[in-house]
Amino acid sequence: MSDFLKFANSFQAVARLRLESITALLDVLGNPQKNLKFIHVAGTNGKGSVCAFLQGIFISAGYKTGKYTSPNLISVCERINIDGEDIREEEMKALMESVQKAAETVAEELGEMPTPFEIWTAAAFCYFESQKCDMVILETGLGGTRDATNVIPAPKATVITRIALDHTEYLGDTLSQVATEKAGIIKKGSKVITIEQEKEAMAVLERVCKEKDCPLMIAKDAKPLGFKDIYETFSYKGVEITSGLGGENQVENASLAIETALAFGIDEKYIKEGIKKAIHKGRFEIVSKEPLMIFDGAHNNNGMSALMKSLKRYFPHKNPTFVMGVMADKSYGEMLDIIKDSGYDKIRCVKVLDNPRAEEAEILAERAKEKGFSAKAYKNIAEALLNPDELTVICGSLYLYKDYIEKGLC
Repeated sequence: MSDFLKFANSFQAVARLRLESITALLDVLGNPQKNLKFIHVAGTNGKGSVCAFLQGIFISAGYKTGKYTSPNLISVCERINIDGEDIREEEMKALMESVQKAAETVAEELGEMPTPFEIWTAAAFCYFESQKCDMVILETGLGGTRDATNVIPAPKATVITRIALDHTEYLGDTLSQVATEKAGIIKKGSKVITIEQEKEAMAVLERVCKEKDCPLMIAKDAKPLGFKDIYETFSYKGVEITSGLGGENQVENASLAIETALAFGIDEKYIKEGIKKAIHKGRFEIVSKEPLMIFDGAHNNNGMSALMKSLKRYFPHKNPTFVMGVMADKSYGEMLDIIKDSGYDKIRCVKVLDNPRAEEAEILAERAKEKGFSAKAYKNIAEALLNPDELTVICGSLYLYKDYIEKGLC
């Protein structure tokens, strides 16, 4: 069991986008996903935030609400959550024991073990079924069409967050190709909710919804009313709402969740409660007030642009120092350009620990210097955060969050 658990909880460096293994695994486990109701969420940016808002709303409305998301920040138990509580470690281990037998059976049949993500997805379905969840908020892992979560029957709603270029080696290098992968989760019988996408992506969603005979709803026309600290207040369809998650971009994410909740007929009082009490760590989160430090999981161009907008909005007169660690397979040169074009020029570079995809701090620092930054490489995040400036922003990868917490910096 210990070897299987170590494998299941290991970092999956290479995606295996196909449905054969997960389908076989769930067949052996009795197809628990067929006894659940889902809201399926795909997109490039904002998936986790939308899932957090949706869970908050459905809990407030009295639903027993499961949530399956990835990657985890600190503990693998974060991936499976019911009503805001992560699965307990002892429950997770017992769950994995039952999944192990099924995975070994599949390995004998197909010649290779299901991937860690497939194992966790199957485990989540088993747990949510055993706990009799009324609704499961299900986040895709990568893409949509060939993602392990896409074995579910038609969900009650399909939510597509903002689509941008990311993981191009798997999903395609045009917006149309990426949108086609994301739209692969759309199934006949589902309501589809999205925001106003780029023209190329929007055309794909409209075409697929027409082919699948799915109604397409677009969340739009949220009216900003101001902010307190880093939390936005806005009006959506005449209802005044305050976000529980920090950042200007959360208005869009909250609007998606609200439009989805309205499609279910949920009362506005539960919507307001749920949006305000949403929790999603590592996304424009103030992790220290004195000195002021913000952690943001921005790891692609769209996310970095959103981060810059929020910094300009909430801290217009500050010149932050960025502590940055990135994955080597990301377009981090373009992310550096976005930071530089925003008028910022101080970066402390670190390598994300225990991750085979992580870029070396020295390489990131050299790239930053080439672009005109004052940049230096540090051996770890604790060293980079010594002698902090007036405002420090930690970004570049969600995986940095664990390094920050485990170094005792919280």
